[in-house]
Amino acid sequence: MINTVQWFIVNPVKIRLEIRKKEKIRMQKRNILVIFVGLIIGLYTVLGMSLFTFFNLKYHSVYYAQHIPHKVGTEPDLVMLVENMGWIYTPEIDGIRYDDDGTNAIINTKSKTFLTKSLGSFLYDKDNMTIGFDSTFRFDHVSYFSEEAKRTKVNESQIKREIREDFSPIMKVQTKPLINLQWLFNLLYQSRFN
Repeated sequence: MINTVQWFIVNPVKIRLEIRKKEKIRMQKRNILVIFVGLIIGLYTVLGMSLFTFFNLKYHSVYYAQHIPHKVGTEPDLVMLVENMGWIYTPEIDGIRYDDDGTNAIINTKSKTFLTKSLGSFLYDKDNMTIGFDSTFRFDHVSYFSEEAKRTKVNESQIKREIREDFSPIMKVQTKPLINLQWLFNLLYQSRFN
């Protein structure tokens, strides 16, 4: 049997031990909650930055392609114009139509030409002939659809000048990005255009 003096000595120690144990459990729960909230915030931050970077690179791809160092004969801005047509700024311009049901195609109704990507290569259609370019916009082949077109001599630099003239209104309206990620664009696409 415990006498009254022993009861006053033993009980406060037990009470203090129980209080410390409860505080320790409460601290552990708080630490776990803080770690969990920190991980969630970190995950959302990384996800948000990744999405921003992705959209920035796609939306401003023509601008970045105009400023990337590249090998002579490749045309990164024309490649990005067609490849990312669904992402870039495509304003309503008199004489220009955009066709994105199936493959991306840009049609110039004034000059009766169109530029599209099909099966990894780029095609420019003009005057009953289609000029094919590879994935970096280097001249690849010509397909003729009439005898008259077969007599036409194809000059690669002249054709590229015509393409630029036909579709320059779109390239001129592409804006400079607020946060310029040119270094990242170069890192991703430099090897393709060199």
